[in-house]
Amino acid sequence: MSLSPAVESYLSQSDIPFDVLEHPRSTTSMQTAHAAHVTPAQLAKAVVVRDQDRYMMCVLPASHILVMNWVDTDYKGHYRLATEDELAKLFPDCEAGAVPPLGQAYGLHVVWDNTLRHADEVYFEGGDHRHLIHIGHDEFMRLMEDADHATISCTPDTVEYYQHMH
Repeated sequence: MSLSPAVESYLSQSDIPFDVLEHPRSTTSMQTAHAAHVTPAQLAKAVVVRDQDRYMMCVLPASHILVMNWVDTDYKGHYRLATEDELAKLFPDCEAGAVPPLGQAYGLHVVWDNTLRHADEVYFEGGDHRHLIHIGHDEFMRLMEDADHATISCTPDTVEYYQHMH
């Protein structure tokens, strides 16, 4: 498998120029960043959450973790992580664990973390564990222009501090 057909089609229809970066197989976003020689802050990862029958894709840097109670507060729900089975149904053209952060291509509501607006370049999973899609900042902002954005994540070393403040 290489790029997800849904993602390739969505990028083409959105007129977004992109490069594909091949890297050694990896299974976590931090491993992917290391294997591809990109900073974790530039690697956008997708975390899919569910509240009853509503799915939502959260897009955040690989260097961050999703803070679920912030998502619950901002989106007035009780979200949980989507299961592997749910992800397989939502993203049938992707390998397990290689979900591209383009929920729009799959009809999902998307919210992206505000820290991504500072990335000069953005990399993200293309649908398998060996390829990243690389786009510029402006192209990423165009892809996310109709999506919500909020502060939904922080670095692992600051999560306790921020949870007390939010």
